[in-house]
Amino acid sequence: MTAPPQLLAYFGHHKCASTWVHNIVGTLCDDAGWRCAYLANEGMFEGDLPGWLAAHPTEFLCYVNADMTQLEPLRGSYRGFHMVRDPRDILASAYFSHKHSHQTGAWPELVQHRARLQQLDAHEGLMLELDFNADVFAEMERWDFEQPDVLELKMERFTTDPLNQWLAVFRHLGMADEGHYGKRQAAAFLWKSCLNVAHRHAHLPTRRQLASLPMERCLGVVHDHRFETKTGGRGEGTEDVKSHYRKGVAGDWVNHFSAEHVAEFKRRYNGLLLKLGYEQDADWGLPGGRA
Repeated sequence: MTAPPQLLAYFGHHKCASTWVHNIVGTLCDDAGWRCAYLANEGMFEGDLPGWLAAHPTEFLCYVNADMTQLEPLRGSYRGFHMVRDPRDILASAYFSHKHSHQTGAWPELVQHRARLQQLDAHEGLMLELDFNADVFAEMERWDFEQPDVLELKMERFTTDPLNQWLAVFRHLGMADEGHYGKRQAAAFLWKSCLNVAHRHAHLPTRRQLASLPMERCLGVVHDHRFETKTGGRGEGTEDVKSHYRKGVAGDWVNHFSAEHVAEFKRRYNGLLLKLGYEQDADWGLPGGRA
């Protein structure tokens, strides 16, 4: 049995492609025989992440609403990557997702919030999202962007150039073997991955943990999860407001914000926007001075 030398991790935030990332990571963990934990909120680990990990051996952690407060006791024990997104696009995406498509099973607060959104027009709904996503932006504000073992990424580059961005992730994590895989090595990998998938999904005692995966397989899984595949052939930029994969393009906030939204966003979250580098000038506004 072999495994990564330290905990591997993905750290995300709400509406920052976490479902897409987890699907890719989960598929690769199945192949490798690694245990992948998907944690979306403190309730899933009772507010004690170190204790939960000690009780639930894990090779890859997907902490999709990452709070630095919970990770402080674990510093130095993980190697991972962290993704952010333009907070204005988070708001626009969250509005449609919360109104139409996001699952409510593990998020009872969303049921009441969705009911309110259904009663409001888009302008007032976006205003409501400024309040509802306050915790998301607070977690992004608290994040330590100087961790040496954490690769910092922006969703905008990740989704427009996924193969190269994932290549950087796999290299940073050390989870991919870039050597040549001949027929014998490929057959051995396929056999072990089949045993691992059987262990994961049929609970058979067949796990054969791998230390790494062929890079060809890693990038192949990324290709399998491209936007068009997830949407049944709909291309990026073509909108379906009721789909979890609504549009797939960056900068869509400009199509939904009014001058009033801009003013309120700047009052509450302008510091975060500048910190993340999505604007250089605090006095930004709508393109062309549009009201």
